[in-house]
Amino acid sequence: MLTTSPGQSLLHWFLSIRPWNVLAMGVMVLVAMRWLGIPVHDLADRAMWGWLAVPMLVGAAGNLINDFFDVKEDRINKPKRARIGRTLKRRVVIVTHWGLSVAALCWSGALASNLGSSWPIVFTAAMSVVLYIYSPMLKGRGIAGNLAVSMCVAALLVWARLATGRPLDLTGSADQMWLLATVALWGLNLTREWVKDLQDLEGDRAVGHHTWASQLTPRQNQGGLTANVAVWSAIGGAWAWLEGAHVVWLVTWGVLLVVGTVRAWQQNVVFVSAWLKVAMAVLFAQMW
Repeated sequence: MLTTSPGQSLLHWFLSIRPWNVLAMGVMVLVAMRWLGIPVHDLADRAMWGWLAVPMLVGAAGNLINDFFDVKEDRINKPKRARIGRTLKRRVVIVTHWGLSVAALCWSGALASNLGSSWPIVFTAAMSVVLYIYSPMLKGRGIAGNLAVSMCVAALLVWARLATGRPLDLTGSADQMWLLATVALWGLNLTREWVKDLQDLEGDRAVGHHTWASQLTPRQNQGGLTANVAVWSAIGGAWAWLEGAHVVWLVTWGVLLVVGTVRAWQQNVVFVSAWLKVAMAVLFAQMW
């Protein structure tokens, strides 16, 4: 453990929760809530703040515990960003992880009380458990970890749907469009997890993680990644078309499909990783 000042330790802890990632979660929920018909000015009511804060707290806690369990591979894959055990005490990470998780559960309890339903607290507890067990139990076990993380990301749209307080009606076009957007987000993030596995192959193999990417041949990774990029961008475009989106959005999805598919086939994983972030940003930008 390197000697660091309290200020440096606090900064490294803050960086470990991945603040931009956490902020993005809040923005995604905000955009989805607005798209689903909740007026933005309703968020001026403190009783509504939790709908944004709870997923951000769960996400921050999940990022901390992920780094806690991934110390070995992070020192190989991301040596400059591996802070735990060096500039940040492991005890601090685990205590603050539990603190954030408890805060999220308590706040979700208040949301459940206001909503008159237990779903917010059940949902929060489930996501917290999945993120806790991800690194020690799911990561490095084939596609299971990728599916779990992608489920948590897509769950942001489920959480936003809960905030409306309306009963689910999949016979109506509104909830059908919500479901299609949720599936598209899940698929795009699943592809992103695959790309991250390809980028982290060296470190994952060094610590004995058998990720989905490591279990496939180079040709299988190439073909599978290309197919995923094409399919999920096509579904994003189909969602835009069914929503009656402006032609600009349709063209954007078309460009994303062509460029992403070509780059995936060329196995340019750095580009594809950035492309997936852009595709998910387009999905939410269209909602706004």
